[in-house]
Amino acid sequence: MSWRGKNTISRRAKSRTRIGASVPYDPTSRGGWDMNRRMTGAVWGIGIIASCLIAAAPAAAQQSWVERAVHNFGEPINTLWAEGELSFAADGTMVYCSAREDLGAAPGDPKDLYIATFDAETGRWNTPVNMGQPVNSAPATGVDPLRLGDDREPWITADGNTIYFKSDRLATSDPRNASDLFITRKVEGVWTTPELLPYPISTDAGNEHCPAILNDGETLCFASRREGGYGGSDIWCSRQDADGVWQQPVNQGPNINTAAEEFHFSQDADGRVYFSSNRPGGEGGMDIWSAMQTGPNRWAPAVNLGPQVNTAAADMCPALPPDDTTFTWFSYREDNSLGGVDIFWTHKSNLATGPEQ
Repeated sequence: MSWRGKNTISRRAKSRTRIGASVPYDPTSRGGWDMNRRMTGAVWGIGIIASCLIAAAPAAAQQSWVERAVHNFGEPINTLWAEGELSFAADGTMVYCSAREDLGAAPGDPKDLYIATFDAETGRWNTPVNMGQPVNSAPATGVDPLRLGDDREPWITADGNTIYFKSDRLATSDPRNASDLFITRKVEGVWTTPELLPYPISTDAGNEHCPAILNDGETLCFASRREGGYGGSDIWCSRQDADGVWQQPVNQGPNINTAAEEFHFSQDADGRVYFSSNRPGGEGGMDIWSAMQTGPNRWAPAVNLGPQVNTAAADMCPALPPDDTTFTWFSYREDNSLGGVDIFWTHKSNLATGPEQ
């Protein structure tokens, strides 16, 4: 089945879309999105709507709802296509990647960045808007077969005016360089033409992806396969100097990185980071892990978030809404998905982060 496969596939086909622990996951490839099935479910929001639902529940049921519920975002955020890789501005604006067919905005290329806002009056998400060109790129396989128009993994700053993201718009087959990091800024309400984050951030063969800014506002973390890592995709961080220049990235060490795949940092208000990894000791496939920051480029040992968040399939790309009480990620859950890969949320008290470190 192609990456654009629609809503009716057999149970046998669905089983093939699961990412097993024995199969290395390449977050720069299209395979992580190759999961789609029929549309079901209802609309769920986060933040304000979560608070309303908790308050409306009987007192005896509130603790159970808060601690155990895992919710699909529902329409219009999720579709029968694949959605994931989200981040939030301070006002709750969400930017994420969707594989929905929106051929008017991106002819021939459904892997694009979208922006969505939450309407507190109606308690619903507004219809997501494709960011369009020049932020999203069109396929250019005639120039290079690696240029698929793949624009993903956005990170929006708290003020909502800057987005870092991964794109293959400059990919070259020799040396193989499937993705680089780019930045776009909103100027007078218009998003600017994305600019490459040059070396030492983007490299010729590192396949940089999954950018994120830490709480200090000066540290950019991202995943890369560059030399000097522990194997696979590692997480690296770079500080910005007083002149706005990104310094040489530092590998985040063995408490974060392993010989497996690690990517997609997201830091909460307490300094704890959440990230994706398929290291041993998880629930299977890609899991979400967390670690407390103990100093610059230093972290306590990582802890698996446990079976309520992680499954035997793919659970990846965590994000923290601005209320810092809810937790979001994307996952394939056969009993609770509109499409194969959807965005889910739960309360942070549901996370098995282990003792304070």
